[in-house]
Amino acid sequence: MLAKYYLPVLLLVLSTLQPNEASAEVQSQFADWFAPKVLQISSPILSSDPIQKWCTDLRLAIKKLKWSIEPCSGIPWQQGGTSVLGRPIVFAEFGTAGEANTTLVLAMVHGDEITPLYLAIELANLLKSNPDEFRGKRVVIAPLVNPDSFYKNPRSRVNARGVDVNRNFATQDWQSDALKAWKKKYRSDRRRFPGSQPRSEPETLFQEELIKKVAPQKIVSIHAPLNFLDYDGPTTVALERFSVEYVMECMKLRSRLRAISSGFFPGSLGNYAGQELGIPTLTLELPSANPAKARQYWKQFGSGIHTMIHFAVPDYAAGKPVSPGG
Repeated sequence: MLAKYYLPVLLLVLSTLQPNEASAEVQSQFADWFAPKVLQISSPILSSDPIQKWCTDLRLAIKKLKWSIEPCSGIPWQQGGTSVLGRPIVFAEFGTAGEANTTLVLAMVHGDEITPLYLAIELANLLKSNPDEFRGKRVVIAPLVNPDSFYKNPRSRVNARGVDVNRNFATQDWQSDALKAWKKKYRSDRRRFPGSQPRSEPETLFQEELIKKVAPQKIVSIHAPLNFLDYDGPTTVALERFSVEYVMECMKLRSRLRAISSGFFPGSLGNYAGQELGIPTLTLELPSANPAKARQYWKQFGSGIHTMIHFAVPDYAAGKPVSPGG
């Protein structure tokens, strides 16, 4: 930022010198002094510990949102990916790897949907502080899937390349329907651009790789502000792909949580994980993105997330692609 003040001064000094006065040596001295300062000013501050930098930035953002929550102390965050602009995309794992009851929680897929971040951080703190309550359960949380859009001013739904990373999964209908639906149904709304190709965005690839790594029995993705709970996954219309027992257990989960099935979109997580991989995938849409209501929503919806974590679903899909008739 200081460069805009240094540069005019430098130009003014040089302009007052005669050609013979502004010798190569003088110009070289100015260049040697000025160049590194421009570099220091214009280059991002890089940390040797990306997680530490991630925590510092997030604490500052949380303070501005006027939330009284601690996002990092004692939480085992680790980097699982890197955003378009080079920010870490992190997750934390609670419980023991290989547990038969594993839940994956995703939040902030859209950076302007603020309230899901609060719920994800509070859930991480709950799991950290109450290991006995969740014994035999494994929960993996990615609280800030799309960090570039969260830190952008103003915040945005799409990532730094203008892609909706919840429309960028390589679902079977992406090539035929994704861009067509975007142009016709959404009238080329930039907030819902699915990308020029599927799997083109690092934030999409992070989610995909995390699903493969974690092999969850259930997924919950927290969004705002549509105020409903949506279910994507095995139903009675897909008995040719799944066992009756597995479908019935998935439907029990849907019923227990009073979730609806509103349909799915080309390239969406619900389509990819729920329909194609056969993992029960619930999209929790909070009533608003107003950060002032985040604490209220944690109290209101935390018990539902708790129920989902404890509900046991048979280990059928676990992140492995399921082909029709397979």
